[in-house]
Amino acid sequence: MKKTFSLLVFIIVLQSCQNAQPVQSKNNHKSTKDNIIVLTDPNVNSEAAYLFNNGDKIILNWTQRAEHDKKDNLLKFAVFNLDTGKFDSIMTVPSSKGLQDHLETMAKVGIKKDGTLFAVYRKKLPTDRSRFGGLVYVVTSKDQGKTWSKEERLVKDTTSNSQSFYDIALLPNGNMGLTWLDSRSKRRGKTLYFAQTDANNMFSQQKPVAFSTCECCRTDLYVDARGQIHIAYRNLIEPDEPGFDGRGFTEIRDMYYLKSVDTAKTFTKPVPISRDNWHVNGCPHTGPSLAFNGQKLGAIWFTGVQPQPGLYFTTKTGDQAFLPRKSISIEGRHPQMIAMNGKYYAVYESYYEKAGKGYYKIVLDVIQTDGQHQTHEISKPLTQNNHPVLTQISKDQILAAWTNTDTRHPKIMYKIIDIK
Repeated sequence: MKKTFSLLVFIIVLQSCQNAQPVQSKNNHKSTKDNIIVLTDPNVNSEAAYLFNNGDKIILNWTQRAEHDKKDNLLKFAVFNLDTGKFDSIMTVPSSKGLQDHLETMAKVGIKKDGTLFAVYRKKLPTDRSRFGGLVYVVTSKDQGKTWSKEERLVKDTTSNSQSFYDIALLPNGNMGLTWLDSRSKRRGKTLYFAQTDANNMFSQQKPVAFSTCECCRTDLYVDARGQIHIAYRNLIEPDEPGFDGRGFTEIRDMYYLKSVDTAKTFTKPVPISRDNWHVNGCPHTGPSLAFNGQKLGAIWFTGVQPQPGLYFTTKTGDQAFLPRKSISIEGRHPQMIAMNGKYYAVYESYYEKAGKGYYKIVLDVIQTDGQHQTHEISKPLTQNNHPVLTQISKDQILAAWTNTDTRHPKIMYKIIDIK
């Protein structure tokens, strides 16, 4: 059976990667065809991988999902060891117990240059009857995760009854930055907020930077090598708003972008990454990803616009507009991208069929600035995989991780890939 646009409808109904300067690896960890490593316990449910790279340390985290009671969900993480080419012992964030698991708004662990760990996750209030409601919480550790601070709500304003689809990044001033979608909105959709930490590692400096956003697509907070802060998200454009194409009465949900060149003191006005004019009454649950290759800022995203839905790629130089989009994959979903050596590297899940059965493979695309690209399958054939993430570990190697669902219990896998 051929896969059609109905899969997207199914996704709608049912419902990063972090870039940094490369960590200098002491050893070259040779990549082979079958060097896929299972990181998590095969007897528990593990999913929603996220990678954070601060230029010195690489952290992979995920949610260990309880099978019968979500109150027992836990945030797990491990630090990549550059000497062994493997991850050190798996650690737990105890206060995260009961976090909401979600593949598109996964929990996140980041680390500042001074070694302070940040864990960001979302929980549903016991008294909240909203199906999609939840609050974002933050804890920190100054002793490599042995002990953690008291759990704090990200937003103290009681008029905000839900926060979601958050991202974190290390800012040029050494603070941790954070974006999220907030229920404080005067229009349909959510409001995009930005915050950064203060001297006490609290996200006290909070402000809205965009309004009327799509409710359920992840945001991308990205800091390039020049120290510029970039944010991408899926906008929600109603018929009475600027940017609507005048066709029908269903809102448009396209990717938009804004940036700051003064360490978040000010942000530019949001502009479209691409005017796809995708009219859809529902959230696609797939956000954008940004990367800077030293000359151009690249963006990759999914759109369901007809006649050819799929993944698209574009670039921009400086303050110029994004160039016309280039098609990357018809079957791809949930892309994450980095840039190195002048090229872009994107991972995503891609559907295919064999002998009448459907599979999802993890694909690595090497993309040139002009949109020309080469595609490589990095997961094992005839397996089920989703939501990959990636980061750079040396000048000629990257690390990709994803969720595999071939067995009863989903598990986190990773692979080191040579890109010479």
